[in-house]
Amino acid sequence: MRKLLMTGLALLATAAAAGLPPITDPPSGEHHRGKFVWFDLVTTDVAGARRFYGELLGWTFEQTGADQDAYTLATVAGTPVAGIARRPVAAKQQQASRWVSFISVADVPAGARQVTASGGRILIPEQVVAGRGTMVVLADPDGAPFGLIDSVSGDPPDVMVEVGEWIWAVYQSPDAGSAAAFYQDIGGYEVIDDDRFPGTPHFLLAADGYTRASLAEIPPERLELRPAWLYFVRVSDIKASLAQVVRLGGKVLVETRPEALNGRIAVITDPGGAPLGLMEWDTDADTED
Repeated sequence: MRKLLMTGLALLATAAAAGLPPITDPPSGEHHRGKFVWFDLVTTDVAGARRFYGELLGWTFEQTGADQDAYTLATVAGTPVAGIARRPVAAKQQQASRWVSFISVADVPAGARQVTASGGRILIPEQVVAGRGTMVVLADPDGAPFGLIDSVSGDPPDVMVEVGEWIWAVYQSPDAGSAAAFYQDIGGYEVIDDDRFPGTPHFLLAADGYTRASLAEIPPERLELRPAWLYFVRVSDIKASLAQVVRLGGKVLVETRPEALNGRIAVITDPGGAPLGLMEWDTDADTED
């Protein structure tokens, strides 16, 4: 899986060499350091991903370039939300797609040095990408991939996201305290104990006046779970969305549960195997657990 991910990321780097669309269009002119501002899907089946996410989330797509390894931009009502990069199908390998997100930082090279000094490693070296900004793809000490970016067009604004846009990020680690300390330094976060889950370490990462993500410790009885980031997209009707997931060839990994945001979140995979969270968020509803 790691080798396949690296192949896909290498193709993303190749596409980036020719320039990538900006992450805000029109430019926002604002930066929100510590925010997860961009999301790329690495997949063997770009056409299948377009069908799945187009029908499930209402995304529309534009291919930048003519060949099969061209970068695909996804938008919602004209707002850029994600990119898709193809990786080749390897012999005797199952499909293995994956989402990778980029965190906004002011100094990408300094962030990369801090990652390696703290036990992480560089997957794709820092590069200045025309239209996009300065980027690097890294792995944290647990081996989970993530990116850093200083966007030339600015970051998406801190407003309530629309249906089809990214709303939350959760990291699972066998040692949530160590993971929180690592990301605290990288993203300049305030780490807050999340006491809604007694008996299991949970933390919130806050920056610029907003909570940006949460970190959860993998229970000792579930150590087969891999350390990874999971990203959530806002949907209007979680039950209807899960029915669509199955109809479109995806899988439901974690069904809705009453104790989890009043039954308004679930975890799925797309047809290529990429995990994704879905969250039904009603700003007028009581969202207490």
